[in-house]
Amino acid sequence: MGENSKKIQPRAGEAAAEWVSLSSLRPWADNPRHNDGKPVEKVAESIKRFGFASPIIARADGEIIAGHTRYKAAQALGLDRVPVRFLDLDPADAHLLAVADNRLGEFAEWDTPKLQEILSDFSFDDVEIAGYTSHDLEEWARQLDKYNPQGSQELSSSDFAEFDHECPRCGFGFDG
Repeated sequence: MGENSKKIQPRAGEAAAEWVSLSSLRPWADNPRHNDGKPVEKVAESIKRFGFASPIIARADGEIIAGHTRYKAAQALGLDRVPVRFLDLDPADAHLLAVADNRLGEFAEWDTPKLQEILSDFSFDDVEIAGYTSHDLEEWARQLDKYNPQGSQELSSSDFAEFDHECPRCGFGFDG
């Protein structure tokens, strides 16, 4: 960090994750995020393969702030203990963080060619563990074909040097 950088210090009551009984946690009853079904299955597959990459975030009273899908996946896997990071937040701030935790990630965009390159090094089963489907891969292939049709060639400015017609007002050249 540079000398002008501000160091963020842990708040009072914040600690690293600790392993706790799954039964000591409870989902936020008004969670607006739907995460049953396929999301739980996908997260359960990820936990089986990689373990818990991110802990569940909860208030001191056990109410889950972030990680509802990880919680449900742990239940589906029959786990009795999960990593939890407890934050000392009042209910209003905890609920705002719960919404922000899900929403803020939606603002990021993918570098699709780079993602495709990375995923091409893996088997289809691995790509599925990362959350991508055969439909996603087919859509990417269609997008590539749309922009790079077979038999197409790169054009240069000299390919547009002579046209059959030219607009007398703006000089735009066109054939036809």
